[in-house]
Amino acid sequence: MSEEFVPKITPDPTLSSPSRDTLGEVLDRETFFDLYELADAQGLPYFARLNAAGEVELFLVFESVDAFSEQTRDAVSLEFKTYRQNLLAVIWTLSDPLQPLGFPLAFDIAKEEDRYMALTMLDQPHIRLHYMAYEQGSLTHIYTEPIYLSVGEVNAAREMVRALYEGKDTEAPGDEQVQEEEAKTIPAICLPVEVLQETGMAYVFDYATLLREHGEEAAHHQLMGTVQQAMLVMRRHSHSEVRDSSFTIWVGEQASSLYLVVTPALQYLFEELSQPEDEANPFSRFFAMLAAYREKAEASPLRLGAFPILRYEAGKLYHLEIDAHTQELLARLHQQVYPQAGNPYQEGS
Repeated sequence: MSEEFVPKITPDPTLSSPSRDTLGEVLDRETFFDLYELADAQGLPYFARLNAAGEVELFLVFESVDAFSEQTRDAVSLEFKTYRQNLLAVIWTLSDPLQPLGFPLAFDIAKEEDRYMALTMLDQPHIRLHYMAYEQGSLTHIYTEPIYLSVGEVNAAREMVRALYEGKDTEAPGDEQVQEEEAKTIPAICLPVEVLQETGMAYVFDYATLLREHGEEAAHHQLMGTVQQAMLVMRRHSHSEVRDSSFTIWVGEQASSLYLVVTPALQYLFEELSQPEDEANPFSRFFAMLAAYREKAEASPLRLGAFPILRYEAGKLYHLEIDAHTQELLARLHQQVYPQAGNPYQEGS
């Protein structure tokens, strides 16, 4: 990159940053004068700044500690978009996974300081996000967590900055600046055979109880709403390896049980996180909250006679259409893998 593209900015050595020593504490007004200026005088609920070490830090300011707890229950992540001459770094929080909140930080790439901050943020091994509460003139440091970006996310954001710098047209409708990307619909038969043959984790529900208590339409709505919640938490997870994963959701019935199967099982994604697996894995957590939930177990969707309904690939969500050709393909795959078993995809088998 040329020096013109990457400007030289000298950090302000007088700035202080929240640290482990300030967790849960009210920040001193003189020591953290710039944070008080941004939160108080300018009334900014979210902002970015370059600290004394030359690192970009992000801040979310809540009206109270309780408001912080309500709005950051599930996951916080960072997504980059472009709008006119700005790079938008959208901080996503999931107080309600079906209606995620997006806080867009705008970096005007035509301005040297903003361009420097955007590029510096992408160069950092992680980006610190500080949660603050501003009550009665006092700023409290609630919590700090790192946000990690994958190599693909960093490279894509760099290309956005370069395109904006070179003046390429990036204008989009204003009301679409911060919205969840809509799911696309594709034929399920487009999935590779190896994907259709994957095994995974089945979440088992007492379907008879669901139907008796809610009726077919309401039961379906409840289950699919829960699936959608889990998918959005995956999409906005603070760990990039979770956001970048790929998996398929299947649905099948056997006797009076309904199976929602996730292939592959994804346990490996959550093993190293600080929470227990059942808490860190949104499928385990959300499904277990339903009264009709019974258990989870390793399973093969083909063996169950299940059909794929949703596909997730690195943040992209696809609804899967099932037709006669898809059913024929699944029947052939079942015959290949389980030649001695009855074929659930064939009538009368």
